[in-house]
Amino acid sequence: MTMLSASQLSKSYLPNVVLDAVSLQIHAGERIGLVGPNGAGKTTLLKILAGLDSADSGTVTLARGTALGYLEQGTAAVYSGTMEEELRRAFGSLDEMAAKLRRLEKEMAEASAEPDRLQAALEQYGELEHRFEEAGGYTVEARLRAVTAGLGFTPDDLKKPLSSFSGGERTRLRLARLLLEEPDLLLLDEPTNHLDVSAVEWLESYLNDWRGSVLIVSHDRYFLDRVINRVLALDNARIKSYPGNYSAFVAQRELNAVSEESAYRKQQDYITKEAALIRTSGTGEREKRQAKSRQKKLDKLYILEKPQSEKTITLDFGFSGRSGDIAVRLSNVGKSFNKKTVFSAVDAEIRWGDRVALVGPNGSGKTTLLKLIAGELEPDQGEIWLGPSVRLVYFDQHQQALDRDKNPLEEIMDAGEMTLTEARTYLGRFLFSGEDVFKRNSTLSGGEMSRLALAKLGLDAGNFLVLDEPTNHLDIRSVEELEDALEQFPGTLLVVSHDRYFLSRTTGKVLDVRDGSVRFYKMPYDEYVREREQQAEIRRSGQDWEKQQKQVEEKRRREEELARRRQRRRIEQQVHELEEEISTLEQRLADVEHELSQPAVFDDYRLAREKAAEMDSLKAKLEELYAIWDRTLQDLED
Repeated sequence: MTMLSASQLSKSYLPNVVLDAVSLQIHAGERIGLVGPNGAGKTTLLKILAGLDSADSGTVTLARGTALGYLEQGTAAVYSGTMEEELRRAFGSLDEMAAKLRRLEKEMAEASAEPDRLQAALEQYGELEHRFEEAGGYTVEARLRAVTAGLGFTPDDLKKPLSSFSGGERTRLRLARLLLEEPDLLLLDEPTNHLDVSAVEWLESYLNDWRGSVLIVSHDRYFLDRVINRVLALDNARIKSYPGNYSAFVAQRELNAVSEESAYRKQQDYITKEAALIRTSGTGEREKRQAKSRQKKLDKLYILEKPQSEKTITLDFGFSGRSGDIAVRLSNVGKSFNKKTVFSAVDAEIRWGDRVALVGPNGSGKTTLLKLIAGELEPDQGEIWLGPSVRLVYFDQHQQALDRDKNPLEEIMDAGEMTLTEARTYLGRFLFSGEDVFKRNSTLSGGEMSRLALAKLGLDAGNFLVLDEPTNHLDIRSVEELEDALEQFPGTLLVVSHDRYFLSRTTGKVLDVRDGSVRFYKMPYDEYVREREQQAEIRRSGQDWEKQQKQVEEKRRREEELARRRQRRRIEQQVHELEEEISTLEQRLADVEHELSQPAVFDDYRLAREKAAEMDSLKAKLEELYAIWDRTLQDLED
C-alpha cells in the first residue's frame, strides 16, 4: 500500500534549483533514508511532504486516513505546563475513549434493572473496550516511561516546566511525543541530534519494531545502516532510489559512478569520431549520403550529461616519522572538578600504531581524558607519560585554536607561512573560495569552522593524532574524505566521535569511559558493541552476572593470547628472514673485502672502483638491516 506519493516536485530559491521534477513513493512498512550533500534540499523536501512548505509545481498525495508526524530540526515551540502534561497530549484520543468507557460503566450500573438498556450499554462497552485495547490504551503508562527513559530523560524531568528545557531537550521531547502518538508515517529530520549513543541505540531498536513507515534524514550512517531498508539520494536537484541500507547504497553509488563515467566517455568518443568523419567526408554523392546519415544519427542521439563529482574537502595529515613503542601511558590517573570525581585510578597504555576510539555517555569525561593526554589539563593524581619521539597533534571540538578575530586566509597564512596564492589554493581544498576566505572566523558556520580547523590541523606534522569530535558539522562526503585521510596516516590515533560508522572505519580498539572508570577493549568497535549488547542481555536475562562475566573475560584472554602467539610467530619469522639476509650480505661483504685485498684488482682501476662501491653499498644495507633487526628483537621482547 502506498502511504505517500509525490509527483514532479520542483522548487527553486533563485537562482538555485533545489528540486527538479522529483517523484517518489513511500509504501507501508518502509524505513527510508534520505541522503545528500549539505544544502541539497533534504529539509526542503521533508517540509513539502509534511505540508509545511509548498512546491513551485508538482503534487503530494497522502493516502486517506494516514496520520503523518514530522520532526523538524531546532523545534523552538514552548508550551505551558510540564513535560508530562505535554507528552500526555499524545494520548488525546485514548483519553476520550477512557472517559467514554467510564461513562458507560456508570450507565451500566444505573441500568441494572433495565435489561434492554443494560444489553445495549454492554455491547457498546465491549466494542469500545476492544478498540481501546487495540490502540494501546492499557499500555500508556509503560510506553510513556519507556520512551522518555530511552531518549535520556529521568523520572524527575517529567515534573519540570517546559520553559526550563534547552533547545536540544525540546527536540528530544518533540521526538518522544511523536513516538507516543504513533502516526502511520514519520518524517524525521536529524533525529539523532542531541542524543547520546545509548539513546541512539534505543531509537534504532524502537524504529526497527515500528509498525508504520519512516523517512529519515540523518548524517549518522551507522544509525541508517541499522534502521533503513531503502535509500533516496538527493543530489543536483534530482533523486534516485537504492534498495538496502546505507552501506549497500555506497557500494551501488560507486558502481554507478564508474558506469556513468564510462558511458559518458564512450559516447563522447563516438560523437568526436562521427563528427570528424562528417567533417572530412568527400564530395562524392555516396560520401555526402553517408555524412548526412551520420548527422541524422547524431541529431537523434540522447546526449548523456557529464557526471558531476560532488564537492568535498581534500585532506591529508603530515607525518613526522615513527615514535617509540609506547605512545602514551596513564598510571593511576584521576581528575575531579568542583569536588566531583570524573574518573579515578585510570591505568591504560596506547602503543605505537594503535587506532583507538574513546567512547562513553555524554558527561562521562571523554574530552577531559583527551585534554589530559594532550597536555591541556593536568591530572589531580597519577602520571601521564608520552613516549620518546611522540609528536602529538590535537584537534579541539570547540576550535579554540582558531582566532575569532582573523579570517580563514589570515589563519592559514600565519599557521603555514604561505604566500597569498598558496594559502588561497590550500583553502580551496577545504571548500573556501571567493570572498569566503575574507569572512571573520567569528561569523563562520559550524561546518565552515570545522573545515577550517581541519585545514589548520593538516599543516601540523605529527605521529599521534588526538581528535575530539572531528566529524561535527561535516557532511557525509567530507567525513568520508576524513576517513580516507586517516586510513593513509601511518601513526597512532585516539579519537572521540558520536559517529559510530566513522569509528568502525578508522579504529581497531576501544577505550570506554563510564561511571568514573576507564576500560580498554582490544577489539574493533563493532565487536565492542556486540560484546556490550551481550553483557546487557545477560543482565536482562537475570543470569549469574559474575559467572558470565568471568566467561567473557576468559574468552577475551584466550583470544588475546592467541593473537599474541600469532604476532610472536610472525615476528620470529621476520627475525629469521632478517638474519638469513644479514648472513648472506655479510658473506658477500667478506668476499668483496677479500677481492679488494688482491693485488690484481688494483691493476684495473675501474674494477677496483666498482668493488669499493659495492663494499660501501653492502655496509650501508647491513647498517639498515641491523637497525631493523634490533627493532624487531625489541618488538619480540615486548
